[in-house]
Amino acid sequence: MDSFIANLSSEELRNLIQVFDIQIAIVIVLLVFFTRNVVSRIILKIFDFLTKKKENPQNSEMYEPIKLMYMFMGIYLAVKILPVTKELSIIMTSLLKSALVIFATNIINSTIFVRDSKFFRKKNKGTNETVSYFICKIARIITWIVAIYIILVVILGFTQINGLVTGLGIGTVVISLAAQDTVKSLFSGITILSEKPFVIGDWIEVGEVSGTVIDISFRSTRIRSMNNSIVTIPNSTITSEYVVNWNKLKSRRFDCILNLEMKDIDPDKIKDIIKELKVVICAKDYVQRDTVYVGFNGISAYSYDIKIFVYVTETNYTKYLKIEEDLNCEFINVLAKEDVRLAYPTQTLNVHSVENKNEQI
Repeated sequence: MDSFIANLSSEELRNLIQVFDIQIAIVIVLLVFFTRNVVSRIILKIFDFLTKKKENPQNSEMYEPIKLMYMFMGIYLAVKILPVTKELSIIMTSLLKSALVIFATNIINSTIFVRDSKFFRKKNKGTNETVSYFICKIARIITWIVAIYIILVVILGFTQINGLVTGLGIGTVVISLAAQDTVKSLFSGITILSEKPFVIGDWIEVGEVSGTVIDISFRSTRIRSMNNSIVTIPNSTITSEYVVNWNKLKSRRFDCILNLEMKDIDPDKIKDIIKELKVVICAKDYVQRDTVYVGFNGISAYSYDIKIFVYVTETNYTKYLKIEEDLNCEFINVLAKEDVRLAYPTQTLNVHSVENKNEQI
């Protein structure tokens, strides 16, 4: 082998080394490609162990950035081994540094500037979920601005930053004029944050839309409606419409009217029914007893009407529906016990027979 190498010319030896370098580069790329998932999961498990987090590695926000970064570093190493020009080597180095900055920014945003991070909870004690959500978004935007500045100025050496800032300023004015509604929604979002008419998780009603607030962004608010669809409403629309926040309720009002049949019923029986209904209602733990009203409300064309209204302490709408069901069943039991039926609209038709005048003699 030594004699074979010794007999090679310098040009042949250089070509042989280049072929060998190309083979090593290909092996590195293939190795990185086939081990990217395993290595990424191992890195995430080590990170989760150090931060004491229990999470599926593939569900983590860091999984894809780590995998891409691992592949990019493998490709960079393969290119550095290849006999490339100095210019290409400088470009690859700059790309690697830029990728490292982007990777670090992703790590910061996915570990620190999230609502459930220990650092964020410690720095923002006493803030509600909506405020935390806005602070997280602002912090993420700032970190990306800093990352872009580092890539452009420090790594790529873009020194004409003043011209860039001026151009961005002019562009911002043009964009603001062309997107006034978006800017209006942005300020409306700040108004929602400061006045706090609702927060994430509240059940609200905006115009004809009602549902649970699942997201509040700078431009819009997303609501999950009763049919489980997601409705996106611009913040400018919300601030110009009336907003009903059902989570602010301290109690809910239940009311109904029982239409009793007129047949086989007298005033004494009506009074007995009213007393029994009051007893049944007041026996419930969720009822505010000082608000209970059960009374003989009036006489319609086909029924005697008993009006019932009461305030209950349960404000959750789903649980309130269960309370409605419970009270209605109790009312039916009382009427069945008194052998009284509910009335329904009826009409009486009187038919009179008319004799034929020709038959009269």
